Amino acid sequence: MKGTLRLVFARTLFVVATLSTGWLAVSPSNATAQTGGYNAICTASTGCTNGASAAYIDASVFHSSGLDFCGVLNYILTPSNHILPSTTPTVIDARGLPGQTTTSMTCSASPWAGITAPPATILLPSGTITVGNTWILPSNTRLIGTGDNVYNGLGTTIKAGSNMTTATMIQFGSSALCSSGCTGISVERLTLNGQGSSVTGIVNQYAQDRSYVDHVSLYQIRGTGLLVENNATNSGPYSNITFDTGGYSGTSSTVCAQILDVTGGTYGIHGLNCMSETMDAPAAVLLDSSNNSIEDVTIKGFEDGIRVGANGNAQSNVLVNIIGDTTGCPSACIVPIRVVHIVNSGGTYTLNNLSIAGVSTMAYSYSIYDDLTGTHLLDSSVGIYALGESASGGYSRFTTSPNAASWVVGNPTSTSAPSGACSTGSLYSNLNPNTGSSIYALYVCEAGATSGSGTWTFIH
Repeated sequence: MKGTLRLVFARTLFVVATLSTGWLAVSPSNATAQTGGYNAICTASTGCTNGASAAYIDASVFHSSGLDFCGVLNYILTPSNHILPSTTPTVIDARGLPGQTTTSMTCSASPWAGITAPPATILLPSGTITVGNTWILPSNTRLIGTGDNVYNGLGTTIKAGSNMTTATMIQFGSSALCSSGCTGISVERLTLNGQGSSVTGIVNQYAQDRSYVDHVSLYQIRGTGLLVENNATNSGPYSNITFDTGGYSGTSSTVCAQILDVTGGTYGIHGLNCMSETMDAPAAVLLDSSNNSIEDVTIKGFEDGIRVGANGNAQSNVLVNIIGDTTGCPSACIVPIRVVHIVNSGGTYTLNNLSIAGVSTMAYSYSIYDDLTGTHLLDSSVGIYALGESASGGYSRFTTSPNAASWVVGNPTSTSAPSGACSTGSLYSNLNPNTGSSIYALYVCEAGATSGSGTWTFIH
């Protein structure tokens, strides 16, 4: 492209400028060799400076026989070693560390153990990194792998060691690190492998703005895959997440994701595929917080798909495109009994203003199971289900299902009443009652022999 400048960096540096008149090669005699893992900075006018930039660090330069994979990262991140700037975000490229082509890299301790680390984006290598301790990420820390291709063995995998039977693998911040709330923490493009133990994959209790998860597989985890709670306000979105128990049966504590008591809400979960080998796992997603959106979710092998309001207040939430399915399941995997389960906590928690758009399921299971209003829909798909406020011991509610009472409007042009079967208790408001002497303003659906077979009767 005319008028642009291209810089090419290597261990022996060449600078090639693309000018409108063609290619001009700058002599390599101006190159400055890398020292300490830094890259030299070059421009077309001044050539390469004698200084070096800490904006990008090649971690392989710091490898030694006395340090394992996490030890190298810890050495680079330690402020007293004066490798990284204290406030300027830095990229640490660990993809070239020795061992990246082997089947395993080990970590005797977390890269952040015992230090207050500066901001950094860490590029992790392909292969498997076995950890024995929780990775607690400070503010402005990003982990980026080479992919979450759990089924073909490619990409970056962080695997729980044999001693991590119930621990958390990755934690966003801590009470010590985030007294006023951490920001800018993310995990992307990698797999967390729990090896069939009851570990928790990722916990966010403290990180807020610009903190998220994207393209992460949670594999062989029999605890909670993703937990977002407490002070994680404005975090997210948590997107493109796969949860699979991977040959292990679920347990009573197996959960794909939970949002719990987050003050102010989150940016939600967008794109989630949950699969458990058996029906031992009670719920795929626990929604126990207010002001969240959950969309594009597929659930297989759990009793409930999304369970709302079982463990905390759940107000003003939105669910979109929730699918209970068995496609691609092992033989033991079956469709959820209830795709969306609205729980009646007996007044312990407040649940209202829930909007649901697009729920589908296979045969013989409930698409919507609403304990608050006693509405249990076996429809294979429901377009809209809206639960409003409570009043006088009941709830306002609207649904497009023909098998539940709702309030609809129309404008009949003939002298007959509204036609078609209806659900007992439904109301029909005629917007133009004066088009005929036999057309009334309001109709009610009276009971039929079976559900959904009622008939419309006018109200004087």
